[in-house]
Amino acid sequence: MTLTAHLSLLYGKYMYRQTGLFCAHWKIFLLCFLGLQSFSLFAQSSAVRNDAPLKLVIPFGPGSGTDIYARMVAQSLSQAMGTSVIIDNRPGANGVLAADFVAKAKPDGNTLLLTTNTTHAANPHLIKDLRYDPVRDFAPISKLGNLTFFLLVPNESPHQQLSNLVDAAKKAPNQVSFGYSNSFGLVSGSKLGRVAGVNFLSVPYKSSPQIITDMLGGQLQFAFVDLAAAAPLVKAGRVRALAVLTDKRFALLGQVPTMKEAGYNDFNVVAWFGLFAPAGTPRPLVDRINKEILTMMSKQDFRDRGSELGIDVFGSSPQELEDYVKSQILLWAKFTSDAGLKAE
Repeated sequence: MTLTAHLSLLYGKYMYRQTGLFCAHWKIFLLCFLGLQSFSLFAQSSAVRNDAPLKLVIPFGPGSGTDIYARMVAQSLSQAMGTSVIIDNRPGANGVLAADFVAKAKPDGNTLLLTTNTTHAANPHLIKDLRYDPVRDFAPISKLGNLTFFLLVPNESPHQQLSNLVDAAKKAPNQVSFGYSNSFGLVSGSKLGRVAGVNFLSVPYKSSPQIITDMLGGQLQFAFVDLAAAAPLVKAGRVRALAVLTDKRFALLGQVPTMKEAGYNDFNVVAWFGLFAPAGTPRPLVDRINKEILTMMSKQDFRDRGSELGIDVFGSSPQELEDYVKSQILLWAKFTSDAGLKAE
């Protein structure tokens, strides 16, 4: 008999003698106690064995880099958890619609948010009266990796280098336009204009596929887009990359210079993925999902598939993600300020 059970037995006998309020006999009390212990263990086990369908909410539309990666994650997570995983795209309002939906969802582990720095680092500095708190309203599960962004132009564009694009904007203020569907695109385009001393025309979109479509159609001159969304068009030769927003050249497109090599410093901004549940989600559920995510991220096949999309695949503990979000919120205050952007 464990010490806890022994002490409970003695306490039960005492209470029986004093008041008779617990059980009709101390042996019955012991059975009650052991029954409650078994029920508690069963409840915890049931919480971990959550077999209900998982809803994976995405703040961007189908075909976006986040959506493509989310479907990779959903497929592997479904197999690992033994349940279906439903993708729920909720684009719009710079990710607010999706983040707010999950923040207000029932904390039962069945509704998760696969998102980026847009909702959890940039929006506090871009949107007044934000409807959710990126730290308080979510239970962090794991980081999911970093995403590579490129400055893209249509293949038919006369601009062969970034300097050509800037020169065109100097000659025609507010005529050279770029599209954005996330904070990364908005901040990068705005900062480039400010550093280069030109006025670009920024055009908001719900998701990156429409940006690429309009860019190919001539409505936009350039865009900062992740490789996951643009990879098929890059391979087909329909769009060209003028620069990559990392401190080193991207291995699969080694001919593309970094922003620094193209003449512009301080553009090494990391775009990252994270997985979150609503605040109050039971820790056993968070830990179960985190365990499966880490197993998924360790598989070479999954990592290779991510690499082809410009994604550096890796996981983290829930605490590491929470600490990272807090640090990123502070960092994005500088990014948005450098770009001349204020909350609206």
